[in-house]
Amino acid sequence: MADELRLVFIIIGALVLGALLLHGLWTVRKNSGQPRHRYYDEQQPDSTEKADGFDDFGVGQVRVVKKGTAAEKPSAAKSVAKTEPLKRPEPQKAVAEVQTELAFDEPKEPELNFSALSEDELQQPAFEAPAEQDEPAPAAEEPAEVLILYVLLPESKDMKGPDLLSALLTLGFKYGEMDIFHRHLDSAGSGAVLFSLANMFNPGTFDLENIEKLSTRGVSLFMTLPGPGEPLQNFNLMHNAAKKLAEEFGGQVLDGQRSVLTVQTVRHYVDKIREFQRQRLIHG
Repeated sequence: MADELRLVFIIIGALVLGALLLHGLWTVRKNSGQPRHRYYDEQQPDSTEKADGFDDFGVGQVRVVKKGTAAEKPSAAKSVAKTEPLKRPEPQKAVAEVQTELAFDEPKEPELNFSALSEDELQQPAFEAPAEQDEPAPAAEEPAEVLILYVLLPESKDMKGPDLLSALLTLGFKYGEMDIFHRHLDSAGSGAVLFSLANMFNPGTFDLENIEKLSTRGVSLFMTLPGPGEPLQNFNLMHNAAKKLAEEFGGQVLDGQRSVLTVQTVRHYVDKIREFQRQRLIHG
C-alpha cells in the first residue's frame, strides 16, 4: 500500500515538473517574438538599420518628391478635357436645320413649322364658292366667314392623281367649276355646294384630263358662311372628309393657320359658326 502511494506521488511530481518546463519554454518564445521598444531602438540606431537602408520594420528613409515629376503630372486625357472647350453647334445653323424640316412623325404635336413651304409654292384656296342657279346670292352688305382645313403630307409622301380622285369620289366630291372638287348637298353631286376642295400647291387646281400625272403633298378644304343647309353639319362633313384623307395618305389635318388641328381649334370653329348664326338672327 505504501509503495503504491509513493508511486502515485512520483508520477504527480513528474507531471508538475513537465508542466512547469513547458510553460517556461512557451513564455521564452513569446517574449522573443515581440518587437523591441521604440526607446530601445532609439538608443541603438546602428543595430536597427540594415545595409540596404530599411530597418527591422521594413521602413526606409524618407524621400522628397520634387514638384513637376511624372507622378504629379495629369494624364493627357484629363488635360485635354480641361483645356479644350466643348464644341457646340452654331445657333443659327441649328435653327435653320429645324426650319427646313417638317416633323410629321408625331401627329400629336401641337405646332408644326411650315416655313419650308414658300408662299409662292402654296396656293390659297378660292374663297368664292360657285353660285348655284337655284340658290340666291347673299346680300352684299352681309360679311362672309371662311372656314379652312388643310391636309398636308410629309416631304417623303405625296398624293398621286388617280388615288386622290378615287378617294374624293368615295367621299362624295364632284369635279366642277374653277377646276376643283365640290361636295354638294346631295352626295350624288347635285344641289348646292356645301364645301370645296382645292390643290394646296400651285396652280391650286386639278387637270382632270391629266389626273394620272398629278402629284401633290396637300389639299385645302373650305366652306363659306352663310351657306346652304345647316352650317354645323356642313363643317362636320368637311372635318370628317379631311380626317379620312389624312388617314388614307398618311398626312395631318391642319387648321387655317397651318398648325395641327386640335380639339380646342375644332371648338373654336364651332363657336365661330354659332356666333355667326347668332349675329345673323340679330341683324336679320
